[in-house]
Amino acid sequence: MNAFHFSIFQSIRSTRKWWLLGVSLVAFLLLSGCAEAGQMRYQPRLNPLSATTLFANGSSAQVFVPNTVPYSSDPLGDIAINSALDVDGKPLLGFPMPITKELVTEGQERFNIYCVPCHGDTGQADGMAVAFGFPKPPDLLSDVIIAKNNYTIFDTITNGFGLMFPYGYRVKPSERWAVIAYIRALQIKNGPVTPADLTPADLNQIGNVQ
Repeated sequence: MNAFHFSIFQSIRSTRKWWLLGVSLVAFLLLSGCAEAGQMRYQPRLNPLSATTLFANGSSAQVFVPNTVPYSSDPLGDIAINSALDVDGKPLLGFPMPITKELVTEGQERFNIYCVPCHGDTGQADGMAVAFGFPKPPDLLSDVIIAKNNYTIFDTITNGFGLMFPYGYRVKPSERWAVIAYIRALQIKNGPVTPADLTPADLNQIGNVQ
């Protein structure tokens, strides 16, 4: 290959290189443009409480449709279990299910997950969160809490109280009752409880707490 042929070859290689680079750049720009066009952040949306002509009342915030229930609720389930209310809409007395060792064990498991960080292992307000400076919660073994009915405790677990977070979206209604049963077991034993060691008399006493 002489110098003339070599220069032509180099020119062709250089042209092909720039052509491929140009095609790649155009393809990249086209593809990136397609990706951005499909992003939801660029779609029309309504800000909370902003005005709109979409609804007849002119507000973007709409009330729930009648009979709407939270996604975590079971509208076809037992009313007493789900709400802690009786058929007359009054606070339920006692428990909506039999008190068994299995129920108290389930309550202990949930208590250890969600309650121990603040209330401590035995419910005496000595959890690690308190040790690190978080405000001290009520002592679950105190006379004040013992006097609370089951409905009040159920409602507190569901909706929270004071600085306590609501756990209605984390702990199912049946599990809340299990936690209440375990709290009652702590109260009647005035300290640590091993659910497997509870006697029939203990279970009966827990079940009679209102």
